[in-house]
Amino acid sequence: MTEFIQNILKSAGPNGVVVFSKTYCPYCANAKDDLSSIGIAPIIVELDRRSDGEDIQAALLRMTGQRTVPSAWVNGVHIGGSSDVYHHVHQGGLFRNRKQIFAARKYAEHSGIQHCGAENGTPCIYLGDSD
Repeated sequence: MTEFIQNILKSAGPNGVVVFSKTYCPYCANAKDDLSSIGIAPIIVELDRRSDGEDIQAALLRMTGQRTVPSAWVNGVHIGGSSDVYHHVHQGGLFRNRKQIFAARKYAEHSGIQHCGAENGTPCIYLGDSD
């Protein structure tokens, strides 16, 4: 599973943002909403929609020491969970570079990625099913 995670992190596109999530998790929804509010188009891996989701979550625990989701990453670096994403979005932090946002939108438009519900039409990559 560690190799799967590393491959996802490497393929994160120009903004480099990946969120390991569960569809029913309110903290995950908050993190995704915070990212969308500033135009970030993350790769979203919904662990509860994958047959190997528990294995991925166990590998994330071994890699980060964080047991819960969301597990947010930027450019291959684990930044934490929902409150960490909130802090980075609302305090500037890692997402201050607006060029990354526009590059992410351009990448998404040319790669067939679907809109994931952000008010501004921000696309996302959804990796739900492992089959």
